[in-house]
Amino acid sequence: MFQQSKPKMSSIIGSDLELNGDINIRGDLLIYGTINGDINCEGNITTSRDSIINGNINTTYADISGKVNGDLLAKEKISLSSTSRLTGNIRSKILIIENGASFNGLCKMNTIEDSQSITSSKKVANLNEGSKN
Repeated sequence: MFQQSKPKMSSIIGSDLELNGDINIRGDLLIYGTINGDINCEGNITTSRDSIINGNINTTYADISGKVNGDLLAKEKISLSSTSRLTGNIRSKILIIENGASFNGLCKMNTIEDSQSITSSKKVANLNEGSKN
């Protein structure tokens, strides 16, 4: 028997496919078609220039060339190509935006661990502090 090397893309959504519902995937995902739902991916998401995603994306790496209507969270890196159109918030360690890309939303450039430690270290005000009864 011979061994095959691990394929680069583990799943492909074709250009003639419209998927309605959420996607959970452990490997990489290449999208040419339309997805109406959230995507949770442990690998790399790559979208083509004619792809459309109406939902939030949570992944490790994202290389976006199509249209995304939703928030985009990548644990490592997001790359928006010149043909990308993103309407939603971005959160990642690294962000690359090519000339011509469209991005409408807020961007947060810290790690998930950083934001959790910031949130947990905030002191909640006690309204009764300092008052004398």
